[in-house]
Amino acid sequence: MAVQNTGELSYFPCLSELLALPVFQGSRVLAGEAGLETLVTGVNLSDTPEYYNWLSSGELMITACYAIHDDPDALAGFVPKLVERGMSGLCVKPVQYLGTVPQVMVDKAREHAFPLVLLPDGVRFADIIKAVSDELLLRQTALLSSILTINKLLTRTIVEGADLDEISRMACSLTGSSILILDCINSRRSLRLTESAAARFCGMGDDEVCAAIISGAKMYVLEVGGYSFGFLYIYDPAHPLAKWDEGILTQVLQTIPLEISRERTVRENSDRFLDDFVLHLLSDNILDEERECARAMGLGMDMRENCLIIRAQLQERPDAANKYAGLFQRTLLVSEIKSTLANLGISMRKIHTGGEYLIILSSAMDQRSFSAVSERFPEAVEKLNLEYAALRITAGCGRPHAGIAGLRQSDHEACVALRAARRSTGLLLFSKLGLLRVLYASEPEEESAAFVRETLDKLLEREQSKGQELLKTLESYFRNFGNLRRVSEEMFTHYNTVVYRIKSIQAATGLDLHDADQRFLLELALYLHRNS
Repeated sequence: MAVQNTGELSYFPCLSELLALPVFQGSRVLAGEAGLETLVTGVNLSDTPEYYNWLSSGELMITACYAIHDDPDALAGFVPKLVERGMSGLCVKPVQYLGTVPQVMVDKAREHAFPLVLLPDGVRFADIIKAVSDELLLRQTALLSSILTINKLLTRTIVEGADLDEISRMACSLTGSSILILDCINSRRSLRLTESAAARFCGMGDDEVCAAIISGAKMYVLEVGGYSFGFLYIYDPAHPLAKWDEGILTQVLQTIPLEISRERTVRENSDRFLDDFVLHLLSDNILDEERECARAMGLGMDMRENCLIIRAQLQERPDAANKYAGLFQRTLLVSEIKSTLANLGISMRKIHTGGEYLIILSSAMDQRSFSAVSERFPEAVEKLNLEYAALRITAGCGRPHAGIAGLRQSDHEACVALRAARRSTGLLLFSKLGLLRVLYASEPEEESAAFVRETLDKLLEREQSKGQELLKTLESYFRNFGNLRRVSEEMFTHYNTVVYRIKSIQAATGLDLHDADQRFLLELALYLHRNS
């Protein structure tokens, strides 16, 4: 695909131009023909009951109307809401949920001269995203290349789809040096070594090699218009910098931000749908869990696996060495965490919501094994806070659970743990909060009841008379400060029977009465149970 003259293109395509793309073949305009010259700035795939919170002016809505297909009022108000938010048009694929496009939707589109397009049954939303993103990229790249006077060959390579790895390979070939590119917008990195560097770093892991490259390389900031896209490291200890071709270097520095922008455009459109779906699972009333689980599976989330949520805040320290240190270290941090978790058999998804990161970890491990792995997280985060000195990590970690209800439970636990963690840096596990889980809960009474259930339910689940015997024995144990002889005398029960009951209590609760912290939690739970 050749770059077109920027004078022949506007920065954004109009809807009529997009409809001429092959991916829209078979589509039909049902209403709003007068609005087809509206410019399109992006694609929106939001399909949750609160879709209107995620709309941006100029976007083209692509939807199957899953979230509102059985709500007549929502269908009637759909087009007016899109018009109100300044959307450029609406493309509907009705076959799966609507059957046909409702007449009220057609009428509203005509009333507002708002383009309404019927998509053919066989079209895939992913293909539409790619086609529209490529068209937007073509125009933005062409304009940016004109402003920056980038070499036409390099620009054409980017437009035709060269990724970061191809660019690092090309830069390595052009400069004869090892290349490391850090993409701070999309949290990626690409490393290409010369033969001599590969031999020098033989046997080292990727993270170690990157650290060695960074320490011995010349760093260039990938900056356009005062905005930093990332960093380029050129490593060539055998040659002085003056011998590098500065013309080629300038072209490379101006080309990389184009690929980073392209990747961001694609990710924003493809990631947003899944991010919105996850937030929908966490916040909306789930009416059909089986259907939602099927949708999750289609998006690559297996709700049968155990999921653990971490709520984290990542702040740049004001005393950082330079203004780029935080941005640079943030990219390396995300890359290192993903790599470490992948080696443990844990997949990671990161959603930025408000001032926090919502991190979803999922694994085929059983709950006990996953919990055991998570107990290593606080120590790991403590080391990361030391290693990445420009950043301050504060996080709360829930427990692993399966299913949609489990996902929501883990998120609730992570929120409570994060509130407790804000007094310091580092990561707190909900499972280790003890009394703090009640003190920092948004609903203390509900959290208190949950704490009692989790601690004592296995005692109370036993045959009623047996369970009451164990509770009375436990109360006597605390009254007598753990003196089993006095417990035996007070309850008129043989000493060996008391010993057996105490062992049964510890086995049922999983708490050790010889451990001061665990003994306190059990006594607290018993007190709350008796006084609730």
